[in-house]
Amino acid sequence: MPTCRQQPDDLQEISLLPETASDSAVRFLRAMIFSGELGPGDKLPPERDLGARLGISRMTLRLALKALESTGYIVTTRGSHGGSRVADADSLIRCWNQWMSLHAQELADIFEFRTTVEARLAALAAERRTEEDLRAMQRAVAKERRPQDWSSLFRVDVDIHRSIARAARSPRLERAMLSSREDFFAPVNLAHFEEREHQVHASHNAILEAIRRRDAAAAEEEMRRHILVIRMLTDKALKAAGIALPPALLSSPR
Repeated sequence: MPTCRQQPDDLQEISLLPETASDSAVRFLRAMIFSGELGPGDKLPPERDLGARLGISRMTLRLALKALESTGYIVTTRGSHGGSRVADADSLIRCWNQWMSLHAQELADIFEFRTTVEARLAALAAERRTEEDLRAMQRAVAKERRPQDWSSLFRVDVDIHRSIARAARSPRLERAMLSSREDFFAPVNLAHFEEREHQVHASHNAILEAIRRRDAAAAEEEMRRHILVIRMLTDKALKAAGIALPPALLSSPR
């Protein structure tokens, strides 16, 4: 059974030490998993394409892939039909537990940043959205109603928030929103809680309704409530995993 082990370099991510090209590639590829762009079992793009996208040599890329394999995020097979794939769901849950054990102290800052950015995006979306934007958001929210596994639900959640960000027409805020998701390893076992589907879907609907009415203040407030729901469910996932948070970092209902 594969285990998830963190590299010592993970502890340097919030330092000012310069990263090597290989370290940067590890962060980029991990972000593709954290943000939902790649899910359990998904095959990574070909090495040539990844190397070109990152602007690094194939040798440097292979060092990054080896690091991700050794820490449990990906599995690599050899041969003509081989390649690298994201690890299975159980392995990623173990990775999440380990990541949270090392980074739990950063959660308050991550959620504060996400609340600030996404609440503003929701308000702007209410002011600037077009009918086409509204249809895109409605399609994304509708997908959430269909029975799915957690990785599919996570990707749908990403699509919903991206559609809101695009309607806001603020490229810099949109990039900030995506960067906050890249920094936060989504709690992959969140979907195991019974209230997850109801609470998250209901809060997405409330945001969409406020945007439809062009009520910027309500859209901003509903987004704040939505992210609080995610924070509270994250705390429950941490508790279930036996990961303790200092009292000051625990979420509290408003």
